Amino acid sequence: MQIFLIFALIIAALAVIFALQNTAVTTVTFLLWTFNGSLALILLLSLIAGAVVSILVSSPALIRDKLTIRNQKKRLAELEASLSKHKSQLEEAQQQITQAEEKQSSTGDIDTHQESGA
Repeated sequence: MQIFLIFALIIAALAVIFALQNTAVTTVTFLLWTFNGSLALILLLSLIAGAVVSILVSSPALIRDKLTIRNQKKRLAELEASLSKHKSQLEEAQQQITQAEEKQSSTGDIDTHQESGA
């Protein structure tokens, strides 16, 4: 964050130096409009206009990406819940199998004792 601040201050200082050195009045004509102003002001307005156009052009993609990320997070939460449910079902099934094997093992021991005693 501090690097960004330092970088912004350097850019601002360079812009001030540029504005002070380029005070000549310039005329810009665009279609039916004519604008007189300093060269630095005209370039600054051009820079701002370019930034606005850039933001407007990239906005649909940014919005689409945010919606996709939100949908993916929702899907991930659903899948994690499903995985958790299936894990608990697996653990229950394994416990039932273990209990059934123990019960069968103990029943088999009783049958073996009865056969040998008879």
